[in-house]
Formats: sequence, structure tokens, C-alpha cells
Amino acid sequence: MKTKTLIMTLFLALVSFVARAQESNAHVTFNPLEGNRCSVENMMLQGNGDIITHVFIADRDNPHNNTQVLGVYVLKMSPSTMQVMDSLFLADTVPPFYLYARNPRGEGNIRANIEPDSEGNTQLRIAHFTDDDLHIDHGFDVIVPLCEGTALDDAFSYMLDCQGNLIMKYYKENDGGTEGHIVRYDVDGNLLCDAIIPESQYYIRTMEVFKESPLEYCQWRKGSNGHLNFYVLDSTFQLKNTYVINKIINESINPHIQERFDFYSSNSNSTFVVPDGDDVLVAAYYEREALDTSPEFGVAAARYNLRTMERKALVTFNDYPGLEASAKCFGFQKMSDGTVYLLYREEGMPVKFWMTVVKMDSNLNVEWKRYCETPEELMNVDPFGTQLSITVEDEEGNVNGFICSETYPDGIIHLFLTHDGIPATVEGGIEVRPYAFYPNPVKDQLLMQFSPDVQPKQIELYDLQGRLVRTQSKAFENIDMSQLPAGTYTMRVIMEDGKAYSDKVVKE
Repeated sequence: MKTKTLIMTLFLALVSFVARAQESNAHVTFNPLEGNRCSVENMMLQGNGDIITHVFIADRDNPHNNTQVLGVYVLKMSPSTMQVMDSLFLADTVPPFYLYARNPRGEGNIRANIEPDSEGNTQLRIAHFTDDDLHIDHGFDVIVPLCEGTALDDAFSYMLDCQGNLIMKYYKENDGGTEGHIVRYDVDGNLLCDAIIPESQYYIRTMEVFKESPLEYCQWRKGSNGHLNFYVLDSTFQLKNTYVINKIINESINPHIQERFDFYSSNSNSTFVVPDGDDVLVAAYYEREALDTSPEFGVAAARYNLRTMERKALVTFNDYPGLEASAKCFGFQKMSDGTVYLLYREEGMPVKFWMTVVKMDSNLNVEWKRYCETPEELMNVDPFGTQLSITVEDEEGNVNGFICSETYPDGIIHLFLTHDGIPATVEGGIEVRPYAFYPNPVKDQLLMQFSPDVQPKQIELYDLQGRLVRTQSKAFENIDMSQLPAGTYTMRVIMEDGKAYSDKVVKE
């Protein structure tokens, strides 16, 4: 009876959510079960251009306990309108993590996961669904035995390689210890390779194709010395090379200043590594520490040549210098044309919560930055910590846009930007700006950061009665508010191209 009541509650909540989603096109805020935790675990682009988002719902008091998972939503969304067109709810799903990917053998998509079988062992299930709907006919599932006993995986255990094969890591208890495996299956369920993971590389959650010919893979983790260890594996998953990327970014600028990466274990923890031929692209949390001053935090991206370990390019993002704001990298992707996208967040009082999306060329020169302000209803809520992003390409490899998804304790937000950094539509609660400003509230000087691809023309300040109290037509980096009375003002930023934006600014 409880299960039926729960499913009906979820269904009614979903209907309400879909109705709300039609009202706002620039973003979607999703929370089907109030009082429980929502989390986006992956997104994928279908062949017809639609987006599949996988969301699991868990008991907020036990968010990491699979036995408390209430179910999984699969949402089909249009990237240009952010409307939910179809949904699938999977109740009592343990474990809740899957691979969703384009079917490498033809049209449609596949879903893969490991799960317990009826004998207490673990099996691999590969299911297929079309671009047209999310319906899965389990009569056509491919199910193969994986191992005896219970095996553990997580959301980052799966990938499809360049040959269209499924790569998966799992761990099982063996003679009182733990035994890790990397396996390769084709999408028909045929086992192609099974290798035992050396204990020194247990629980590395990242894996990518390093080279297509000869086939090589790579994975990485933070070493005990704080540097980044980059491992290259051959086609049978045997270790071939190990490279070390130094955490120190600049140590000779000034003896009293140190700039360094603070690497984490994987892309789920703010460190991203992207192979690119003989080079590797890295994005991670960044610290700048000077003598007798508080450390400043941001995000840095760099390009290294793996053969020589020469750093060929470096860019740092510290949008709120001098403030005690933390930073985290949430997405870093290279497109087929060499374009690089970076998604990061800087947050901390008195800074508002912003998602920042950056588009760069292959040498990490910034083309544009877009600051995405959280909707007002979530402004005072700390994000739960998960953000995902994907880029949207057409069949010719042209970049159409960038989608990011952010998880809060009370919901999930999706945002779509075109390749020019413009929101797909103008409606919606997320405010996308080509600039950021801080601090807010402000005492004296309001500081502005503008994207390099835009030029401001004029900034105006209005009081609550709508009276113009200040106009500034040059030196836009600082807005002097020291002589204004305390209160709330509307700041109107007018750009050279005629676009105008309005923001609330509080003067203390």
C-alpha cells in the first residue's frame, strides 16, 4: 500500500512539475518530491538533438545509502525550449546509477547498469530505447552474468569508448578483501576483456580514451604529494605510462606569492583532465597565496605537453579577488573544432551564487564569459554540490550550445546557452549576464567584471522611487556608491549593442 501511495504521489508531483516547466522556457527547476533529495547523475544528447537527463530521488537524511533511494526519473527535454516532453519513473531502483548513451550500432540509445540477480550474484543489463520515447521493452534487454556475489559500482563507473564498447569498473569482496575489475563488453553483451585493477589504482573514478590507434585509455588521481598522477593504459588495461602534473602553477613570480592547483581525485570533485593528442588539458581548483594576506581562490585551466611536461597555456579565473569566496570547477570539455568550454562556480559571503560558463579557443584564450545568477527562490540555499554539463553538436560537428545542470537540496536547475553565449530564450528565472558585480550589499565601491566580448556603454542607478541618482559612461570597473544613502537601488547596465540588464544593488 505504501509503495502504491508513493508512486501515485510521485506521478502527481511529476504532472505538476511538467505543468510548471511549460511556464518558463529558459530554465527548468525540478523537485518532484518535496522534502527529499534530487540529484542529476548524467545527461546525454540524443540523435535527434533532445536531451536525456537522469535524476535520482533519495531520502535526504540518507542521501548516500542506496537502500534509501526512492526511484529514478528519466526526463526527455528540448534544449532550445527547456520543456519536458517525456518522462519515465523507475521505482525501487538499486543501485540508481546508469550509463545512458547513444547506441553505437545504430539509431536510438542504450542504458547499462549492474544489478543483483535472483541468485544473489551480480549481472550486467543493457537495455535499448528510441529517440522517440523513453519506453524500454525489457523483453529485448541483454543480460549477462558479471560475477559471483555482490559487486559495487557508481555513476562514474561506465563509459563507451571510441569503438562503441562498454567500459565499466566494479569492485567485489574476495577472500576477506576487495578485488577491483575493469571490463570491456560490446553492446551485445559479449565480454572482450577483463582485467584486475592494481590496488594502488583502486577507486579512481575517471576514465577516458587517450588514443584511438593504437587503442589506449587514461585515468588520473591526486597523488600523496598533491600533484596529479596521469596514467595511460593499453588496450588490455595494463599500465603503460605514468605522467605527473605539478600542482605549482607559478613559483618564480614573487618569492612571497605562490599559485597552485589544488587537485582532487576526479571530475566529480572539481578536477577535469581532457586528452588532446600529445597534450592534455587540465582544469581544477586554484589557490593564490601571498605573504600576510588571506588566500584567494578561483579556477585555473592549463594545457600541457605530456612528452615534455611543458605548460603551453594557462588561464586563471578569480572573479572576486580579495573576498573570501571559494571556487569549484564543474565542467570542462573540448569540442571537435578545438573549442573548450569551462563551467565553474565561485561562492561565499558576501558574493551571490553564480554559475560561470566560459568559451575558449584551443589555446585557452577567452572568447566569452557568461555569469548565470541563481533564481531568487534558491539564492539563500547552498547548492548540494553536483553540477553537470554537456555541449550540443550537430551531425557535422558544429557547436550549437552548452547545457549545464545544477543540483540544490530543493531542486534541480537546467540552463541552455547557445554557442554565442546567449540564453536560448529570454524568459525564465535564471539571469544570464555578460558581467558580474560584487560585493552586494556594498559599502563604498561596487566592482564590475565584464566578458571580453562585450563593451558597456553606460551604467545607471535608480532609487526605489525610480529617480536616476547616478550615471557612469566610462571607467566601468568601479561604481562609486560611497555618497549614496543606504537602501536598495536598481542598476541598469546598457551595452554598446543596445542590450540592457537590470539588477538590484543594496547599499549599506
